[in-house]
Amino acid sequence: MSDAKSSALSVEAMVQLFAQHVPHGRDLGMRIDDPAPDGRTRMRLAAQPFLATDPAGTFFFPGVMFSLADSACGLAVFRALGYFVPIATLDMRIDHLAPATMDGDLIAMAECYRLTKSIAFVRCELLSGPHQRLAAVVMGTFMLSSASTKVPDHESVLANRAAQK
Repeated sequence: MSDAKSSALSVEAMVQLFAQHVPHGRDLGMRIDDPAPDGRTRMRLAAQPFLATDPAGTFFFPGVMFSLADSACGLAVFRALGYFVPIATLDMRIDHLAPATMDGDLIAMAECYRLTKSIAFVRCELLSGPHQRLAAVVMGTFMLSSASTKVPDHESVLANRAAQK
């Protein structure tokens, strides 16, 4: 394993950091499902009144859908790589197919289907309601950082976060 890869966070450590320390995902209530047998990354978001786009609380706000898809796609990139490197969303397109109803969890199933030296290509499906109806299809590209980027170890990150509280 190269020095860049051996100093990088593992996927499991990245998932732990995301779940515990990414304020946006934590505040919205994003949850990461256990690794799926089909190799996809699965995340879910429980329906909550503040995530609704309408006063009746019937539909998820589209920005919330985008945020969940972006997070799931990013984690799918890490899973495909097998290690953590800093990434950035280059492009993300959502085709809304049906309203994402708030009568059940919003579920994102993402898969990184192609990796190049500098770009990752990801697709994601957003499912909503008790029958997990397809609400949107997402396509995204992510820039992978250069191998020269120094990544801190996850134990240091967790210790620093705990000390700040």
